[in-house]
Amino acid sequence: MEVWLEAIIPLLLITLRITGFIVAAPITGSRYIPGLIKGTVSLLLGYILWPVVPVSTVPDTLGGFVGSAVIEVAVGLILGFCGTIIISGIETAGYLVDMKIGFGMANVVNPHYGQASPILGIFKYLLIMLIFLGIDGHHMLIKALYRSFELVPAGTAAIPGQWAQIGLGAGAEMLKIALVLSCPVWAATMIVDFGLGVIARTVPQLNVFVVGIPMKTLVGLGILSGSVAFYGVFANEITLSIQSIMESLSGVMGR
Repeated sequence: MEVWLEAIIPLLLITLRITGFIVAAPITGSRYIPGLIKGTVSLLLGYILWPVVPVSTVPDTLGGFVGSAVIEVAVGLILGFCGTIIISGIETAGYLVDMKIGFGMANVVNPHYGQASPILGIFKYLLIMLIFLGIDGHHMLIKALYRSFELVPAGTAAIPGQWAQIGLGAGAEMLKIALVLSCPVWAATMIVDFGLGVIARTVPQLNVFVVGIPMKTLVGLGILSGSVAFYGVFANEITLSIQSIMESLSGVMGR
């Protein structure tokens, strides 16, 4: 094989895994970011990591290179997607809150996903993403990507049989995050519903339906405003969850 091919193929394999990760990872996978920028960042990170990460033996045949390239892209996509699944818990929490306080019909299109999303889901997502960037969560993603190359050198990756189990774990973590973020609001609105039920039994002349909707909206927004102060803790827990799942997935691939 030509000398220049032996030098350039490792760079290509490294860049392909990074590209898959950039396309599917939180923040960088957003539709806000043009494909040209994603490609440029992938090439830049690949060039930076090229001299410092281990690389397997260069494939001798075209078929071997194509197979390694496809697997590297798949590994990057899986790593990034596991992080995105957990972030989706924020959208789920917003949906649960919207349904409880009467905003369920007022969905808007979220450019990040290209589909209708709950208003409070977008608010929670943008807020936690800002906190995520503020606590250097993007650095954590880069470290996790670098760690994946240490555990699974470029060219030796394989799709593990346990990936489905890890994906289910990420889905369970997403549901837990959604319940934790939405719990204060739906618990408060449940108390309001109970109180309105008592009032409806004691004062039948009062139109509880007319009073209940604005009351639940005000209570829900008040609870949401008070819980914003704790979102820094939530963002830190989400960051640790993403890091743990990505490291677990890289560890399984390295076996």
